[in-house]
Amino acid sequence: MKMLFALLLAGTVSVYAQTESPHWNTPGAGNPFIPGYFADPTIRKFGDTYYLYATTDGTGNGYGPAQVWVSYDFVNWRNIVMNWPTTEVVWAPDVIQAADGSYRYFYCEPCVVHEGIGQSPIGPWENVLGKTDAVLVPDRYVHNAITLDPQTFVDDDGSTYLYFGTWGIYKGFGCGVARFDASLKSFTDKKLIPNTEITDFFEAPYVFKRNGTYYFTYSSGSCHDHTYRVQYATSKAGPMGPFEYQGCILETNADQTVHGPGHHSILVEDGRYYIVYHRHNLPRSVHGFNRQVCIDELTFDDEGNIRPVNPTHKCQLPTAVNHQSKEMNLAFGAKVTASSHYDDCFRPDYAVDDNNATLWKARTTGEAWLQIDLGRAERFSEVWTQFEYATFFYQYKIETSIDGCQWYLFADRTQNTTQGSPMIDRTPSSKSGRKALTKARYLRITITGTQKNGHMPAIWNVKVWKHAPRLPYDDLSAMSSSSSSSSPSFPSSSSDASSYPGMHQQDVTPLERRQQSSAAIHLSAAALAHDSTAPFDVTTIPTVADNPFSANKPIRVRVKDGRWAFFFNGTQMLTSQRPLPGIYCYNGPYSVAFWALQTETGPVSTVVSLSSSRADLATTEIRLGTNPQTGLVNHNGSFESYGTPDAVKSSEGAWHHWAVTFDGWMERVYLDGQLLREQNNFLMIRPEGHLCIGADASGTNNYKGYLSDLLITPWAITQSEVERLFAEQRDSSLPSLGDDDFEEIDPDSRFQLSPSMKPVFRKDEPFTLSAQTADFNDDPVNNGATLCKTLQGDFVVMAHVDNMEGLAQHAITSYNEGGIIACADGGDVYYQLGAFPLYNCGNMFTVLSPRGRPQFPNYKGFDFDPFLQLERRGALLYARTSRDGQSWTNMPGSPVDVGSGPLSVGTYQTTYTTQPSWVQLSRFIVYE
Repeated sequence: MKMLFALLLAGTVSVYAQTESPHWNTPGAGNPFIPGYFADPTIRKFGDTYYLYATTDGTGNGYGPAQVWVSYDFVNWRNIVMNWPTTEVVWAPDVIQAADGSYRYFYCEPCVVHEGIGQSPIGPWENVLGKTDAVLVPDRYVHNAITLDPQTFVDDDGSTYLYFGTWGIYKGFGCGVARFDASLKSFTDKKLIPNTEITDFFEAPYVFKRNGTYYFTYSSGSCHDHTYRVQYATSKAGPMGPFEYQGCILETNADQTVHGPGHHSILVEDGRYYIVYHRHNLPRSVHGFNRQVCIDELTFDDEGNIRPVNPTHKCQLPTAVNHQSKEMNLAFGAKVTASSHYDDCFRPDYAVDDNNATLWKARTTGEAWLQIDLGRAERFSEVWTQFEYATFFYQYKIETSIDGCQWYLFADRTQNTTQGSPMIDRTPSSKSGRKALTKARYLRITITGTQKNGHMPAIWNVKVWKHAPRLPYDDLSAMSSSSSSSSPSFPSSSSDASSYPGMHQQDVTPLERRQQSSAAIHLSAAALAHDSTAPFDVTTIPTVADNPFSANKPIRVRVKDGRWAFFFNGTQMLTSQRPLPGIYCYNGPYSVAFWALQTETGPVSTVVSLSSSRADLATTEIRLGTNPQTGLVNHNGSFESYGTPDAVKSSEGAWHHWAVTFDGWMERVYLDGQLLREQNNFLMIRPEGHLCIGADASGTNNYKGYLSDLLITPWAITQSEVERLFAEQRDSSLPSLGDDDFEEIDPDSRFQLSPSMKPVFRKDEPFTLSAQTADFNDDPVNNGATLCKTLQGDFVVMAHVDNMEGLAQHAITSYNEGGIIACADGGDVYYQLGAFPLYNCGNMFTVLSPRGRPQFPNYKGFDFDPFLQLERRGALLYARTSRDGQSWTNMPGSPVDVGSGPLSVGTYQTTYTTQPSWVQLSRFIVYE
């Protein structure tokens, strides 16, 4: 009777979802209606099939292949990867059918729009302009409208319009709109819809027409948090406005289980309107980029105003498909066990609850299994598995059993390299063509591998069917297999994503995983010293992993306050002779643990840098700095990076044990064996360059102080292991070696004006610089820089920043920067040292040349050092700053080799835009 009730419940879950108001994790709750992380949805219906085009999410910054979800009934969906584009950035796609019957595919690659053409809603596509990466709409095609989030609207007369825009909140900004010509390849008209008409316009425009009124709907707020919402304006004049603001129609609900809803599209069926939008996942990711797609009904009052939407978890199906499926998921509500689960947010039973908001996730990366008990032996023909990431492949096998003791192989996907959702495994057909049925009570899914390093085994839903619902494009063999199929591929006539970067490639092989211990690094000053009785210098340090480290300058090894340690004076660093092992790549687990005694704490003093990549989320830097945003851990991500300035500052001058560990989901920081901070993260580490200790990979943002014992591993360590590492060396008490007069300073920071230096130019009184041009980087001398002297030998240039526009209010216009500058003879290379308080930069040292423009801030923000100095000693140019003009500090990136030729020196100011601004300097003096 109990089993019968469970089966009845399984068969009525859709009805329940339509008539009740379930909680976000109620079994059968219909929102989100797609299993996985997707954002910026555009819903279309062509023929009898629904198509959902969306940004691939959950992969850092929305990187992923062009893909589409398809469904007949709005309940059972399949994901299809399309052939074009082959870029990793496919944001906010939209597809329409043109008057000539072709399909047109629009997508954004920041900040331009491309257009594809194809003969079906899933392609294959080719760029309508010919060249694969040809641009349809360049950035700022409409003045003061950033080109992003393209969305089409077709009016009653067949006229087609394209809307695009983001960051439209600034004065004079808004959303761009352009009217297509008949070819849909160029435009006849364009204009700006200003934010005075569309209040708080940020991005994601979507226009529709109802009863003669044009509704301009759009998103406001920040897509990362609860402020993201949908607002609208209306017009009777036409699709290009003018519009009149009407209000907000969708926002975060009271209990915040619908969090940050926005970037939507609208489906109209049988005269009823439905809003399809994304919201943040639960439990919420730290960066807000694990979004999921939902649907709710949009209603109007008698005057045509849109009523505020009550966002739900129940998925209000369009009327055309609001019917009960005859097929029954045998796994719904079944008893389930697993090899592990991460915590109560990722329980095993979430894999059998037919709820796309809930997920089973294993405790660690590596192999894991999930076992389902159907309650009694059942006959079935198909098993659908919806893995966490639809656009990455999983390797797995499915076994069945009658008694839970003897197991039979149902499907072997242990060598699979094809993505899909759902992954469909079927019993082979009989000779008559009819589907054979397997009989079993138990199913066990064992995930043996993942495409991406650091992905934990995780499943949204497992569905077991006697007779499975029909899915569109069932002839795409990539989405289904028999037990003998291991790695099917798309037929080229429909879709071919083989040229997408890394589509069928695994980050880390099973052999590399088994050999991960060889990628661990251990630097022990005590082991290196062995039985030494005196301090010594080292330039090369061997490691157990056969990856020696080389020093850019000799590093002193000595006993400091009871323990052997390496001393870093702020200009030294160790670099591994071999690159970072691949086992650390992407979202891979890692740990860094060390003993440290800082002698001086800077904003972003870097202890360890694992990668030289500067791409978003592609690096890991462990720091002991005071910067609140990036002073402790830096991943080049606004939300993934963080600092704990009070804890770092209070630890200065004494030995403390630090440990940072990441298991693929949670990153945790421990101080002296106690948890200091934790947050979920998603990373995309690129194993570029070499490991660096004592500085970042550019040789800047150096650490000043001692390191005693440093451990780097490609696996997460537990809290008990952290506590053990702390306890083992807590009471180190070696005696001093008699070198207590050792100077813990950076010799290059010393500055004393030589008596032989004489002033050759000075301007003590305050003077103001103001340049109104965006062409500074093209030609600094004619666009903001003033050179006063050309010098052949050693020199010193100094100046004081008295004030700059907006400094007192902390409201700098545009990108205002000013200070002192040196130029190599001929004007090919410029060395700038100035004040640039925006983005917390503070002072900025920049090297501008035809080879690039590296910039090195000191992260002091609006509290920048007002005294600036450039000193040339032979072939080296030192850039320094000071609070008082007496004690100087080398800037990150200093010194640089400038060769033996003459340098011209002077002052500069720029905003890098046409916005006017100014900087006031004084005490400008040149010594030679």
